[in-house]
Amino acid sequence: MVRICAMLLVMATASLIFAAPAQADTGKDLIQVCGQSASLCNSDFQSDQLAPLLKANACMPADTGKAQTDIVAWLGKHPKTAERAITVAVKAASRALWPCKK
Repeated sequence: MVRICAMLLVMATASLIFAAPAQADTGKDLIQVCGQSASLCNSDFQSDQLAPLLKANACMPADTGKAQTDIVAWLGKHPKTAERAITVAVKAASRALWPCKK
């Protein structure tokens, strides 16, 4: 019995370790994740999918927390865009919120 409990504990710990960033697959998922946990929300924004995409927009504000909040709010107001893949949805929100006019 002790062996089974120890094995279950190891499996549960491993699943927590490997369930890290990119909890969201779509913009809609991102809205839900950000509504539930600021830590997971930030983790998604720092993922290999989104971080380079956001850095590419030179007109985005330096305050990343505010930018993330604005993107999630924009996606909430644009449900059709939010249904798309997370990279497509966040890129659309970023471009709409901070269009570069050089």
